[in-house]
Amino acid sequence: MCFFENDYFLTILKTYKSHTFPMLVPVIAAIADTHWHKVLQESLNALKTILKEIDYVAFEKAVANKEAKILYLVQDPKTYKKERARVEDKWKAVTKQAQNKNPTFKEPTIPYNENHIVGEHNGLNNGNVWMV
Repeated sequence: MCFFENDYFLTILKTYKSHTFPMLVPVIAAIADTHWHKVLQESLNALKTILKEIDYVAFEKAVANKEAKILYLVQDPKTYKKERARVEDKWKAVTKQAQNKNPTFKEPTIPYNENHIVGEHNGLNNGNVWMV
């Protein structure tokens, strides 16, 4: 939030608003409307006001874009789980096809999933992390 109090940053934001608004506004607006923490929600609403003052039309255009690529960052958990299940089903089908073509096929170890956070694949397994 401190960036938005910096005149230099605001100048850059204004100068390149055709690029910055489509990236920032949809996410900020979504989080401001849905975040559980009231203080953060108030700060994000103040940030929305700052962005509206920079260019109201560009702000409204960015908020109206429900297909913004950046919105994947603020998916609600139910939507995320549905999408994740759909992707997992695709991978299961691909794995099954591979096993049909090659009976010795062994499914690879997936480095990141909800049950495997710290491991050899992500650099956190450096001796300084303890699993409880």
